[in-house]
Amino acid sequence: MRTLVVDLLGGLGDLIMVLPAIHALADADPGGELVVLTHEPGAALLARDPAVTGVRTAEKQAERSAVGAALAELTPDLVVTTTRFDGIGDLVDEDAAARGTRAVTNLWRSPPADELVGERYQRILATEGLISGPPRPPRIVLGDDEHVPDPAPGTVVLVPDAGMAVKRWPWWRDLVAALGDRPVVAVTPVAGVPAWEPTDLRGLAARFAAVGRAGGVVVGGDTGPVRLAAAAGADTVALFGPTLASRYGLEEGRNLQGHPDCPVRRPTAITEQECWWSAACPFSTTGPACLEALPAADVAAVIG
Repeated sequence: MRTLVVDLLGGLGDLIMVLPAIHALADADPGGELVVLTHEPGAALLARDPAVTGVRTAEKQAERSAVGAALAELTPDLVVTTTRFDGIGDLVDEDAAARGTRAVTNLWRSPPADELVGERYQRILATEGLISGPPRPPRIVLGDDEHVPDPAPGTVVLVPDAGMAVKRWPWWRDLVAALGDRPVVAVTPVAGVPAWEPTDLRGLAARFAAVGRAGGVVVGGDTGPVRLAAAAGADTVALFGPTLASRYGLEEGRNLQGHPDCPVRRPTAITEQECWWSAACPFSTTGPACLEALPAADVAAVIG
């Protein structure tokens, strides 16, 4: 059987959340082909994954045409998509109906606030009879030749950039002070902290895997590199403010939530929150109150 998985939600974290479903689909059809259509930044993470037989990419604002081309060229027996925007779900459904094949075009289905996204994907696919077994966490597959030296034991890696202003935690310098003499390094610059040299996504995953082997910890906001760290096997602490940790948290790792009862937060419609695009918080003039409410001392205590 040939399966096409479409994940065009846009972010690296979105692709990592669907990885367990990709692996479960491959395990359920060991002799089949599985092709993933995604955006370029995350495609490299699938390049050496034995579950994936092919990777296709789509340009931003050209996703629908990329899906149409994939359907025409691959003629898949099964299509699973996390993406319905721009009529992509309808396009997939129409193709499946015309060819008499199968499609699962909505892996959200009025989601509850207390079910992790990646686990919901798997539960729906299990309900559809396409996979079996308990939910699994994301895993990044690295080759032996991608091994990098381990850092100092117990190193704490900071991931300060969250891609969106509304997700950026403001207390990094305080955290460094709270960690005392513990070795600390940053993925992107933090004042007074040595930073890693730039690398590609696979190189970053290899570094995170090395941190895990050395008993270190990665800490950062609700962002793709933090999910990458957990999927590479590092102990990870994720800081959640405008997004709800019970919905978007790590399957493995520790999730800290600022202001759990925030009345502005919309757990299953996050882009409709009044703070989302502007980072203008109705409760603070200096930044998102939900993230300001996570003090450095509390984060340091969780890091241990």
